Amino acid sequence: MSIDFYKEFGELGYLANYSNHSFFDNGIFYKTVEHYYQSHKFDDEKLINKILACDTPKEASNIGRDRNNKKKDDFDKLSVMYQGLYLKFSQNKDIRSKLIETRNKTIREMSVKESYWGVGPNLDGENHIGKLLMQVRDNIKKDLLNEIIDKCKNKKVYVIGHSNPDIDSIFSAYLLTKILKKYKVDAVFSLRDENIINKELISLLDEDYEVINDYNNKYFVLVDHNNLNSIKSENVIGAIDHHRITGEVEDLIEIEYASTALLIYDLFKDNYKFTKKDKKLIALTVVLDTDFLLSTRFSDEDRKLYNELNINLNINNLKKKHLIITDFNKDINYNLYEDYKEYNYNGKSIKRSTIKSYTKEKDEYINEYLKEISNYNINLMIWCDYEAEKTYICFNNSIIEHPFFTTSTNLVLDYLNKEKYL
Repeated sequence: MSIDFYKEFGELGYLANYSNHSFFDNGIFYKTVEHYYQSHKFDDEKLINKILACDTPKEASNIGRDRNNKKKDDFDKLSVMYQGLYLKFSQNKDIRSKLIETRNKTIREMSVKESYWGVGPNLDGENHIGKLLMQVRDNIKKDLLNEIIDKCKNKKVYVIGHSNPDIDSIFSAYLLTKILKKYKVDAVFSLRDENIINKELISLLDEDYEVINDYNNKYFVLVDHNNLNSIKSENVIGAIDHHRITGEVEDLIEIEYASTALLIYDLFKDNYKFTKKDKKLIALTVVLDTDFLLSTRFSDEDRKLYNELNINLNINNLKKKHLIITDFNKDINYNLYEDYKEYNYNGKSIKRSTIKSYTKEKDEYINEYLKEISNYNINLMIWCDYEAEKTYICFNNSIIEHPFFTTSTNLVLDYLNKEKYL
């Protein structure tokens, strides 16, 4: 599915040249990409200043398109447009993150009147704006990655995942530690605590981890989360995550992938040689983070990368061995906090618990748990029925069936928001 935008309005308006995102180049201030592009057509300083002074990109465009104004003989419109787009996204970190989030999807400028910059009337135009945005996306992602690596140098850096670490959090920290060491970084494979899910799989690692209790006077790279969680922002060099942006970490590569380890693989595969063992670890994170490849989180792009790993895992055996169903013999308090996490969703605090059951347990306990969650200061409970392959959302004293089976909190929150429950 492509990313299709038109003009500067709406959710995707940040992609348009008219969007209100300013930047500097060689000390000169540009209000929009359109101001930048139109002003670079000319050598006449008075004309350039007139364009830069325009209140709106439309006014700048009108002056730049006026055929009475003589353009430079050597004006290279593609290179100028690329540079304007690159400056816009590299200097505005909020939209830089949004552009990176579009993953590797095709971007199309849906102007049916413009066959060179857009898709044209028959949707077969050259779409140069879309192509340049994809080029900018690739380059700013590489630049940000290099920037994070450069900031790590000459420091001791702790690579650390989220609290109550699952396999993706642990394996991602392990893999990124190995990669950073190849870049001559003094990196330490770290955990926040030893409340580990699927402890048995830790035996696959050939490196010990360090449990961090004191976050002072240390530098961190975060993986599989972008919450500070007691770490000072100035001590965080950067983060790589496959979950929604919290806004707490500035230098962040966040893209929706099946697992953070798979994202790390895609980011580094051209410059780092992953061993077969590394690839097995990555494949395991994908299987476990997508509920054994059942979840809607496992996209077609993820499947392509997963197949590229060329690791044959017995999914049924893994499911029998590692699917952890909630033990309803334990008290509600224990079960609600066994898989508990706090989220910031569009400024709203969401305290989420996940329960995993078969149909019999779901039918017997779900209403009881729904009545109790408010007593434990939990406002969202995701109940996954692995037998029926259905997800139930317990929210605002109601039980809502999600249209697809998923354990992804972000997908659940997106659904609640779309259906106007939030």
